[in-house]
Amino acid sequence: MFNKTEKSNEVLDLMMEQFKNIKKTMYSFEEFINVSYTKRGDSLTLRSLCDTVYDNESAADFSLKRMIDSLAGSPYLPQTREELISISTSCDKIANICEGVSFNMILQGFLFPEDFHEDLKAIIELTHQQFAILEESISRLFGDFKDFLKDHAILDDIRELESKVDRIERKLLEKTYTNGLDTAHAAQMAGFIQHICDLSDSIEDIADKIQIMLVTRKA
Repeated sequence: MFNKTEKSNEVLDLMMEQFKNIKKTMYSFEEFINVSYTKRGDSLTLRSLCDTVYDNESAADFSLKRMIDSLAGSPYLPQTREELISISTSCDKIANICEGVSFNMILQGFLFPEDFHEDLKAIIELTHQQFAILEESISRLFGDFKDFLKDHAILDDIRELESKVDRIERKLLEKTYTNGLDTAHAAQMAGFIQHICDLSDSIEDIADKIQIMLVTRKA
């Protein structure tokens, strides 16, 4: 299915370019979150970091468009093209979440309590780990598809990491509603926490798409 040709290599290169830009978006988002706490939330710094997230997200959008355009002349069957587009557009949602959360926090002037820092830092680190495995999975689709078809256990690693994120998310949400905040403020904070955790959920969803792609091609 993923025989190497000049055109298929171009598709892979463009998908990897998209992943590079998504990764840059995630790291700039991490920088944004790292200063979005009550004792360090300088508005000018946050605005600048938010703009960087936006720029990286825009670059990821452009990479996605180029990749989809490249499929027009690729050797892949229509079903495979559709699957690759589905995977790439789902990946694009990761960058969109980063941009959306950072921009809405700026608009609402929202800062997290300082004592939420370590748990949110852990969530983002787990998300980076998931994304690294996802990137490896895409490389294997094009690089050693037959072996990946036989053994795709690394996709389960993504799910295990997502379960860890879920546990931290539940703890933070419970903490949010027992922190003495008024209901509106607590709901606002819970919403941002859930959106940050949506990054992990999105990566897990992409892993599911890849697994379905593999399973439907098994003899």
